[in-house]
Amino acid sequence: MSNASITKATESSFELAFQARQPASGRPTALLLLLHGVGGNETNLSALAAGVAPDTLVVLPRGPLTLGPGQYAWFNVAFTSNGPKIRADEAEASRLMLIRFVDALQAAHGIAPERTIIAGFSQGGILSASVALSAPERVRGFAVLSGRILPELEAVLAPSERLARLQGLIAHGRDDGTLPVSWAERADAWLDRLGVAHQLRLYAGGHAVSPQMADDLLAWQRSLLTPRPPAQLIIGGEDTALVGGAAGDAPLSIAPGTDRLIRDHLTPRLPLDAAIENAIMAIEDELARVPNGVLGSDIAGDGPELRAIARAAGIGDDATAISRDAVEQVFSRQAAVAMGRPAAAEGLPDDPRFVAALLVVRELMHHLDIPIVRLGAGGNAYRQQ
Repeated sequence: MSNASITKATESSFELAFQARQPASGRPTALLLLLHGVGGNETNLSALAAGVAPDTLVVLPRGPLTLGPGQYAWFNVAFTSNGPKIRADEAEASRLMLIRFVDALQAAHGIAPERTIIAGFSQGGILSASVALSAPERVRGFAVLSGRILPELEAVLAPSERLARLQGLIAHGRDDGTLPVSWAERADAWLDRLGVAHQLRLYAGGHAVSPQMADDLLAWQRSLLTPRPPAQLIIGGEDTALVGGAAGDAPLSIAPGTDRLIRDHLTPRLPLDAAIENAIMAIEDELARVPNGVLGSDIAGDGPELRAIARAAGIGDDATAISRDAVEQVFSRQAAVAMGRPAAAEGLPDDPRFVAALLVVRELMHHLDIPIVRLGAGGNAYRQQ
């Protein structure tokens, strides 16, 4: 429970007006956005902030459309006997605006998408789903409270392999007379077809955030934002594996090891450039079988192979992480060596084991969408660096 107060934002660099519950102390380590419904405003869901962890920045944005004094919306809608009729162009503009807004908040506060959740009531829930299902790399999860998923979203849905990283919550009153519970059931079935992990929770009551719904939302977001240790990267001789974190407790083989790559591909029988291409294809074949739940996960390693790559990238022994860009720069220098430039001229070891490990790390970071690998046993896996 946090006693931090809700404050009105004054930053002019953001597209949307908003209120925020700042973290109790220091910089935030997580971000929760709460979106109001049609005709509401940024104060409507502020009571929920009291149940959010004190290290989380809670942001309550105001919809861009003014309906009246203190009344705002994300898009105009008419409720007819044939169901709600929306201004699709306004809904699309708000979706894109919210994606930019999330990006700006994350950049301003150094918060990773893995530590970001977007949720909303009614029309705010609609926009939460629209943002998450079209731009799943921006958030860890989304919650739709007494809302729906727009059929119009079909055209901009992300592919299923990108959606696999998401978690969703659909919460709805059984007696909702504004958006009947059938909308929640449709959302549940649609998310099943898309392969999006989610929960469906139904409650007694109508079109409102009931106390039990609020409690369940807070418990759900807390479970997603509870830190878990990163998966450990182990580059072995025969196999490369992940253990722990998103990979689970048992070792998960994801790629060949260095000895196997040297034996099968990085041999003197072929020119080095051709050998590297063959090794990359072998690594890609095995990475293609890695479960979707590992995509974008947090990874750490402290083996000598990873440290050698870090040193080649100019990263000191006291560094806490190596980025995908740094690994790619080392690979570019290795590619020059493959074309005939001396390894010493590029500041690289003349060692096939180094080449094998570099290829494994580069390919896994690209194919599993891993922006950084932590150096060491873990560290703070949730603050962007």
